[in-house]
Amino acid sequence: MGLFEKLGRQVEQFKQTAKKTAEENASYRCQACNERFDADYDRCPECGAEQVTPTETAE
Repeated sequence: MGLFEKLGRQVEQFKQTAKKTAEENASYRCQACNERFDADYDRCPECGAEQVTPTETAE
Protein backbone atom coordinates (compact mmCIF):
# COMPACT_ATOMS: atom_id res chain seq x y z
CA MET A 1 0.00 0.00 0.00
CA GLY A 2 1.38 3.36 -1.00
CA LEU A 3 1.89 6.26 1.38
CA PHE A 4 -0.82 8.40 -0.22
CA GLU A 5 -3.32 5.53 -0.27
CA LYS A 6 -2.72 4.90 3.44
CA LEU A 7 -3.00 8.61 4.21
CA GLY A 8 -6.21 8.84 2.17
CA ARG A 9 -7.77 5.99 4.14
CA GLN A 10 -6.81 7.62 7.44
CA VAL A 11 -8.33 10.94 6.36
CA GLU A 12 -11.56 9.22 5.31
CA GLN A 13 -11.77 7.37 8.63
CA PHE A 14 -11.23 10.65 10.50
CA LYS A 15 -13.99 12.34 8.47
CA GLN A 16 -16.44 9.54 9.23
CA THR A 17 -15.62 9.65 12.95
CA ALA A 18 -15.97 13.44 13.05
CA LYS A 19 -19.34 13.31 11.24
CA LYS A 20 -20.69 10.64 13.59
CA THR A 21 -19.59 12.60 16.67
CA ALA A 22 -21.13 15.82 15.34
CA GLU A 23 -24.44 14.06 14.65
CA GLU A 24 -24.49 12.51 18.13
CA ASN A 25 -24.03 15.95 19.71
CA ALA A 26 -26.40 17.87 17.42
CA SER A 27 -28.91 20.24 18.99
CA TYR A 28 -31.80 19.62 16.57
CA ARG A 29 -33.19 16.74 14.56
CA CYS A 30 -35.85 16.11 11.95
CA GLN A 31 -38.65 13.84 13.16
CA ALA A 32 -39.36 12.71 9.58
CA CYS A 33 -35.90 11.60 8.36
CA ASN A 34 -33.93 11.66 11.66
CA GLU A 35 -31.25 13.97 10.20
CA ARG A 36 -29.38 15.85 12.94
CA PHE A 37 -27.89 19.36 12.80
CA ASP A 38 -26.83 22.26 15.02
CA ALA A 39 -28.97 25.07 13.58
CA ASP A 40 -32.69 25.58 14.21
CA TYR A 41 -34.39 25.40 10.80
CA ASP A 42 -38.08 25.94 9.97
CA ARG A 43 -37.78 23.04 7.52
CA CYS A 44 -35.34 20.13 7.42
CA PRO A 45 -32.50 20.90 4.98
CA GLU A 46 -32.43 17.23 3.92
CA CYS A 47 -36.09 16.27 3.34
CA GLY A 48 -37.99 19.57 3.64
CA ALA A 49 -40.27 18.40 6.47
CA GLU A 50 -41.48 20.94 9.04
CA GLN A 51 -40.86 18.53 11.92
CA VAL A 52 -37.59 19.97 13.26
CA THR A 53 -37.32 19.61 17.04
CA PRO A 54 -34.60 20.11 19.63
CA THR A 55 -32.81 16.98 20.74
CA GLU A 56 -33.22 16.20 24.40
CA THR A 57 -30.13 16.35 26.56
CA ALA A 58 -29.83 15.01 30.08
CA GLU A 59 -27.69 17.36 32.09
